[in-house]
Amino acid sequence: MSLRYIAASLGLSVTTVSRALAGYSDVAEETRKRVKAEAERIGYVPNAIARRLQKGRTDAIGVVVPAGPDAISDAYLYKAIIGAWGRLSEVDRDVVLLPSSAEDDARGSEARMLRRAVEERRVDGLLLLRTRNDDWRIPYLHASSFPFVVFGASHDDAPEVTGIGVDDGTTVEEVLARLAAFGHRRIALTIPEGDFAFAASRLAIYADIAVRHGVDVRVVSAVYSEDGGRSITAKLLAMPDHPTAIVFFANRMALGGLKAISDSILVPGRHVSVISYGDNPNLLYASPPVTAVRAPVEDMVRHAIDVLIGEIEGKPIEPIRRWPLTLVRRQSDGPLVPRPGEGGHFVSSLETPLEGG
Repeated sequence: MSLRYIAASLGLSVTTVSRALAGYSDVAEETRKRVKAEAERIGYVPNAIARRLQKGRTDAIGVVVPAGPDAISDAYLYKAIIGAWGRLSEVDRDVVLLPSSAEDDARGSEARMLRRAVEERRVDGLLLLRTRNDDWRIPYLHASSFPFVVFGASHDDAPEVTGIGVDDGTTVEEVLARLAAFGHRRIALTIPEGDFAFAASRLAIYADIAVRHGVDVRVVSAVYSEDGGRSITAKLLAMPDHPTAIVFFANRMALGGLKAISDSILVPGRHVSVISYGDNPNLLYASPPVTAVRAPVEDMVRHAIDVLIGEIEGKPIEPIRRWPLTLVRRQSDGPLVPRPGEGGHFVSSLETPLEGG
């Protein structure tokens, strides 16, 4: 059954019937009731595609995920995708996953896919996950006047970019105060290779706060994987003045690092403390269970979707750019138990990361 059938049976124009079903205020209330009653009687179901064309929107949001075979194996990204999907289903929107690389390779299929989505308006807006420093996609989307929200980095230094990130300051203070109180003075910060936006601002905060707590920190980088964490940790432990605490900026790397410590003569939580950013069930059931910094990912991504839809519909919502983190205390960190003969000076190296993996 079609709009034309309803119009003919009620003696109305197709336009009037269409506007009545769409809820336009220029249609009399009595007429609107007659049209809706007739539509229910004959079991009329609006054509979704036609309705979207009429509105000039797709009712779909693109969620841009890192390209590659391990794109969504990370627990943080998985939570973000599932949270976005759940919120979009609640507001009757479709979700379209778009793998995309932060490297602007004009020949790359991921770059072409993203550009087509924007230039052909295949989606109404984009949620951009896991951005990097100097990420080509951000200025491209901004110049295109295409609605988008960056998830995972607050972008306080770029107010024209809507970013939903975390408040690292309080938690960095808590992490360093905890490790210092346990007697740790040599701390390694293990970051993933790739110049991720979330890591840069966090490193700057660690550099500032470490001085106040009298600890030396070394930045090391490794492949963003369990094996990357294992490999770089093994290299750190081989140093004569090895760190007595390691803070991993990714939980996958923390699991690999814990394995490297366990394979050595050292005991995790005693000789070497481990703290991970990003919590997931694997950390809880590791041996020992890993102390972790937890972000409210589900709440953050739901808010990000609401902000994006508000921008699309011209009903802006003030974004919450920085969300609080929680330090979940477990057994992988604790008072330092030094090895016999252990000592030496640990050289601070925030400027030149030790490559690993």
